[in-house]
Amino acid sequence: MEEIARKKSDMGKIQICIIWCVLFFLLWERAPLSAKERQESWESEEFVLSATFSYQEESEKDENKIVLRANRDFALRLNVTARTREFRGYVNVLMQNEGGNHVLYQHQIEALAAGESISCQMLLPMNLMTAGLYLTLTNEEGEVLLEQTVPIETVNYGMYEMTAVFDQDQGEEMYQHFASFGNQLVEISESEMACGAQAMDALEIIVTDEAALAKLEEKEAIEFTEKESASASLKEWVRGGKTLVVGAGSVEAEEEMLNFGLQEKEVLQELVLHIGNYEATRENVLATNEEIKKQYGKEARACYIGGSMTGGQSVNDLSDRAVSLPVRRVETEKHWWNSDASYEVLWQERGAEILRCYHVGRGNVLVFAVPITVSPAKTYPLFYYRMVEMVLEHLTQIQIDRMNNDMYGYSNYSLYTQLPDIRAGNDGISVFPYILILFGYILVLIPAVFLLLRHFEKTKYLWGVLPLLSFTVMGAVYITGSQTRITQPYCTYIDIMDYTKNRESVYFSLSAPTNEGTEIMLERGANVRLAETRFRAYEVGWIDDYLPQENVTRAREYRAAVCALPEGTKLCLDTIRAFSNTSFYAWGQVQKEEGKLSVKITAKDKIVAGTIKNTTAQDFREVYICSPFFAVRVSEIRAGEEILLEHCRQIVKEDEEDYYGVDFYLLMFDASNERNYIEYNMLNQLYYEYVIENKEETYILALPKEEESGLLGAIVDNPGSNGIQVFVWGVEDEVE
Repeated sequence: MEEIARKKSDMGKIQICIIWCVLFFLLWERAPLSAKERQESWESEEFVLSATFSYQEESEKDENKIVLRANRDFALRLNVTARTREFRGYVNVLMQNEGGNHVLYQHQIEALAAGESISCQMLLPMNLMTAGLYLTLTNEEGEVLLEQTVPIETVNYGMYEMTAVFDQDQGEEMYQHFASFGNQLVEISESEMACGAQAMDALEIIVTDEAALAKLEEKEAIEFTEKESASASLKEWVRGGKTLVVGAGSVEAEEEMLNFGLQEKEVLQELVLHIGNYEATRENVLATNEEIKKQYGKEARACYIGGSMTGGQSVNDLSDRAVSLPVRRVETEKHWWNSDASYEVLWQERGAEILRCYHVGRGNVLVFAVPITVSPAKTYPLFYYRMVEMVLEHLTQIQIDRMNNDMYGYSNYSLYTQLPDIRAGNDGISVFPYILILFGYILVLIPAVFLLLRHFEKTKYLWGVLPLLSFTVMGAVYITGSQTRITQPYCTYIDIMDYTKNRESVYFSLSAPTNEGTEIMLERGANVRLAETRFRAYEVGWIDDYLPQENVTRAREYRAAVCALPEGTKLCLDTIRAFSNTSFYAWGQVQKEEGKLSVKITAKDKIVAGTIKNTTAQDFREVYICSPFFAVRVSEIRAGEEILLEHCRQIVKEDEEDYYGVDFYLLMFDASNERNYIEYNMLNQLYYEYVIENKEETYILALPKEEESGLLGAIVDNPGSNGIQVFVWGVEDEVE
């Protein structure tokens, strides 16, 4: 009997354990998909304001701080709820940056009825050293209804790639080996991806599974929406120069033993050396960080370094055994990255292509023919470290340059650095009217008044008439010079109408003729930010210089404000000196252009032959057709005109080793002595950004005779404003 009772008791315990496991599983399934997505909420009796931060990292110092990657953009999603009464006003985010360079971002809410909610998204740059965000909800009169300060910690010291996992079925823990070599691993949700490609700027790599992408596309096909989809954002993100890693889904094949190159002695030695060097660097960085904190306190900003890859054991103790995995030997399904048959095989083993690289735009899609997930563990076989190493070895050059920028703090030469050299567009002041007034005053008016008063014997009034006459002449001088004075805000700009991306980008420097600031209205849909956001290097004042030097808890003044209104984007300058320059960068949808410049090339050996046709409604004063192998300069082309390329000035690269960059620069100069160095420097910069970074493509750079207003609107017509506009098209119908 006792034995039966004991068995019943054991069965009861087992049932309780099963129930607890089921409950735990259900709670786990209901947990947020993105472990790195953080939401903060503040409320009053009448209103609720909540903010969601994506891709934020964990702070070692203060769990209340929002940790974001510096020198990258991040998306801040804001939700406003009106509880008991209607709301009309603004939701505001003041980025409290060092040096008083605070920037205010606003979003207008026209009408929100009681009981309703509304959401908006702000794309903000973490380029300056930001101490915090001051979030407020204000009514139309500017009264603050809700306010909250969110402390910010910026992280970017150390060469590491932020890697995101998109796989809702398997989760982040199955991809932990991608955190090797110091990478930051975060989990990304569908809603975060739908925020747009620019909102994923902090990410360098996204790892996923074919099944996860297929399920996402099926869901979006059923739940079609006009908003930007996660799939569209992912494609744009890759085309912009990032790296997507795709693992094979369910592979119906027998498992094979794979070494991923580790059977080759050199490959194995290089991998072990790579891991050993990382571990040694990690120990040195940790020791240096401890010394910094001892000397300068816990708040001193130290260098980032990832976790250990060996778990305390020797590198030589890591397993180099082969791994048994199913291998997909035949490519059957067509995806957006393999619609073109061209690809590069990075690794093959036993006759199977294990890793392919597809070049999509400026980015790479690395596709494995094997599953890339692995059971959670402290250390992994070298096979999986080799998998991660292969991914890191095939990042794009754009990513490598950007991460160097983050680490060392220098700023590459960019178009906005040319803005100070662009001269104001107003004509020079003629001194002739002032000379005429002065000579008339001295040689005519004064003698005439004196003689007239003496004739009437009223010379006693001379000392009263002369001051009155002087004030009259001063008024005449003031009125004469009124048309030469700048009374409106003005700007210098470089405007790029890029029809390859359907995007207009404008670098502009805005100035105001008063100490009271100014405001301008840009076209609807413009995104604006300060361009003067260079990030200082880790080596330049890396310790106490980065400690808070000012109280920014409730900073009210700002250098610039960007307000999203229904009718457009309002840009305000506040705490600036009169005629001082503030540089901005703006982008948005390019204006629709009827027609284009189209090129058909029939030959490009020794001489480029073919035609260029202008099907637009405007004339172009200069056109350049540029590729890695040739450049053609068309002096002028009118609307509807077609020109033979062999009749134009050109340069052809005769040998693969030839470099014609200098020759291309000289080609841009006219035969006359009137050379616009600023304009040609801008074209040279665009040549490198488009042609050199896209080595297999041909582009058209065209300067219009009459510029379009674009995103800047009417401000380009204000006295003092001047700039350069260039149209960019890709050559699609090139024929050998």
